[in-house]
Amino acid sequence: MMKIVQVFSHNALAAENVDGKTMVLVGKGIGFNRHKGDRIDKNIATKIYVESKQ
Repeated sequence: MMKIVQVFSHNALAAENVDGKTMVLVGKGIGFNRHKGDRIDKNIATKIYVESKQ
């Protein structure tokens, strides 16, 4: 389970995993009726973009 950091639209949101990495989850309706702090399962996303530190 991941914690939602920010909802961008009905189809995209930013979430933080248990390790503290921020990811952008994209999928049809993934952000609909969701709020900051809600828990979400990453398996419902069609694409996941992971933050990289270079």
